[in-house]
Amino acid sequence: MMLLFVWLLCLIVALPVAVLAIECVTGAWARARAIAPAVGAPAFTVLMPAHDEAAGIAGPVRAVLAQLRPQDRLIVIADNCTDETAAIARGLGATVIERTDPERRGKGCALEFGRAHLSAGADTVVVIVDADCEPEPLALQRLAETAGRCHAVVQGAYLMLPPDDATAIVRVSCFAFLIKNLVRQRALAALAGAALLQGSGMAFPRELFRRIEWRPDSLVEDLDMGLDLLLEGEKVLFEETARFTSAASSQRGTEGQRRRWEHGMLHSMAVYVPRLLRAGLLMVALDLMVPPTVLLIGIAGLATFAALLLAGFSTPVLLLIGLELMLAIGLIGAWHAHGRALLPARSLAQLPAYLLWKLPIIAQFATRRQKQWIRTERKP
Repeated sequence: MMLLFVWLLCLIVALPVAVLAIECVTGAWARARAIAPAVGAPAFTVLMPAHDEAAGIAGPVRAVLAQLRPQDRLIVIADNCTDETAAIARGLGATVIERTDPERRGKGCALEFGRAHLSAGADTVVVIVDADCEPEPLALQRLAETAGRCHAVVQGAYLMLPPDDATAIVRVSCFAFLIKNLVRQRALAALAGAALLQGSGMAFPRELFRRIEWRPDSLVEDLDMGLDLLLEGEKVLFEETARFTSAASSQRGTEGQRRRWEHGMLHSMAVYVPRLLRAGLLMVALDLMVPPTVLLIGIAGLATFAALLLAGFSTPVLLLIGLELMLAIGLIGAWHAHGRALLPARSLAQLPAYLLWKLPIIAQFATRRQKQWIRTERKP
């Protein structure tokens, strides 16, 4: 009976460890597609939802405007703003529409308002860029070209960059963000031909954008909407050559942001995994079953320790240890290939502290789960 329990414990933990290990190995060493000039991109409109972003919206607006051609346009949606967001964006040359509805707040509501202003124009693709996010050169045209050519929803590579004086915990958080938004997206594209939507740097064929439904009650409405599209048979693709970056917030702001994302992701896991499995989207379901990376490492370590006490170096324990070693190789490979600038080697010693910092956030999913959208604090 004891060995049976150990087998069950090890297998439950081994499944997400194996999935993450395979994704890290695949995403770290998969050959990147050659970057080609973005030619032939259809006309596109960028929608930029913004709520009280006066302190930082100038950089993203300038970066977007620099990439627009005469047939493209930028619409900033100043949503329930109490500062100079609208005036700053308008002064830089963006088209600005203002929305005031304190009872219905959030990104989804802002984008629905923006969608109502797309009646005129020759654009065939709609691109969404957050007001704290800057596209790298040619990112917008690459997204629009892929969306138009493949008639698909396309997610770019959306990454967080720590400031020079960032704490080690913020840097580890940015690295975890890179694992989720770049490494695992590359793996999902290679293994399943699919991607998950991540909020900014997303392109939609216009006719599809006009009929999608946003969920203002969801903490991760972009993720949920992308999963709904996959379940409907629509294509959701990853375009890693289109890079978008946001500056990481302070440690306090990072905590709030991670709480919102991870509580939302854990809720989506429970809701969507059964539906994805029924639809035959096995790899997407397996990806969604993987908890936050550092949390999984902590769970795996505790499970291994408990299993060793109960059954020693038995077959199930050796199986779990083997998968954990494979995961370690994948994470080291991902760090070496993509993460050394984000997370210098000297910061790796803070991984245990990061795990301790994360545990209360995860525990609050059961004790004090976040249910409403709260704007992330932007101050450094």
